[in-house]
Amino acid sequence: MNFIKKKIIDLLLKSRSRPFLKRKSRISLIVKNAPQYKIHSFGEKNKDKIFYVIKRYKGGGLFSNLLFVLNHLILADKFGAIPVVDMENFTNLYNEKNKIKSTKNSWLYYFEPVSKYNLNQVYKSKFVIFSSDSLFINQAVNFKSNTNQLQKVYKKYIKIKPEYINLSKNFVKKNLKAKKILGVHWRGTDHKVLPGHPYPPTQKQIFRATDYFLNKYKFDKIFLITEDMNYLNAFKKKYKNKLCYFNSFRALNRRELAINNRRNHRYNLGRDSLVETLIMSNANFLICSRSNISEFSHFLSKNRRLKFYEILNGFNSPKIFNSLFMWNIKNILPYQLGGFK
Repeated sequence: MNFIKKKIIDLLLKSRSRPFLKRKSRISLIVKNAPQYKIHSFGEKNKDKIFYVIKRYKGGGLFSNLLFVLNHLILADKFGAIPVVDMENFTNLYNEKNKIKSTKNSWLYYFEPVSKYNLNQVYKSKFVIFSSDSLFINQAVNFKSNTNQLQKVYKKYIKIKPEYINLSKNFVKKNLKAKKILGVHWRGTDHKVLPGHPYPPTQKQIFRATDYFLNKYKFDKIFLITEDMNYLNAFKKKYKNKLCYFNSFRALNRRELAINNRRNHRYNLGRDSLVETLIMSNANFLICSRSNISEFSHFLSKNRRLKFYEILNGFNSPKIFNSLFMWNIKNILPYQLGGFK
């Protein structure tokens, strides 16, 4: 029975697999299975400096990775070390096999370097600290907590590539200028089955909230972020010309989202998410479930003017086998029997 159960789980997981690039570089081999922090010497250069390499193999979504980097930038400052982000030797779901923007470091696809030193210089230096792949209890866990510290290091170190800022500004100018905007972030596809993650809202919950706030505040436009084509089509059908959205990649199922043959699919997933989130930060009100995308939109919004209505359905099971089915089960159950309200 255990063998059969394992085979069933393996088959189900194929629909949400996200293969990572496996780099056999000297750097990644050195720190493999290392303790939380480890100091290495790669040469005799920069003897008067301490470098802090922020690494996270596999990681999460773009803004999960950004939050991770921000937390470790706080630690780098505490150590008095010079930070550098290595998402070349330690890859994540956005890394492409070929260079993007003349680099294989996926951090540099979207953001400017956090210091004037590059990886080649760092990996010839005397004192190099490698970050843990984890965050700790005394660190910020999301963009809504410990905001002052995060804002400080964000302003000090983080610069989004100008092309994405310009894309978002041009979109707002063309579609949303002088409009009162209701933002909606509706997660679907693989977010229904991710272990330990918040359950995404149902269609009933999203439409009920959207109708309520449209009527209450008389918004001119709805700006929708969703990676689910079915969800986009449902919004098109119901809200017609009031709906506005960025032309990003969308999938009918979670397998299409994870594995796709389009050119630079991984890079483009991150690019679309970044541009959409920059656009969303211009909204006046946001309906969402808990996510780093919605929280980063708020983090970016001017004077924290972006208001939230967060749909909280609880968290999926941490056990992978259970998590694959729980959202669908709860979606059909009445609220009194544990279904979604």
